[in-house]
Amino acid sequence: MECMKTVTVQCPYCGALNEELIDCSIEVPSEYVEDCEVCCSPMVLTVLSVDGEEPAVGVRRENG
Repeated sequence: MECMKTVTVQCPYCGALNEELIDCSIEVPSEYVEDCEVCCSPMVLTVLSVDGEEPAVGVRRENG
């Protein structure tokens, strides 16, 4: 069964809020890279937990 949740994360470069679609069926922790919708900088998203209503997601710069 596939479970997709939308979470809002803040870009660590420009501070813009981005909506990201998280697959709740993945094994955690899991990391992947998404570009900011505003400044196009690469953000590393770390899915820490998918329990409950909203996944716990950490965000950091790819190069730092």
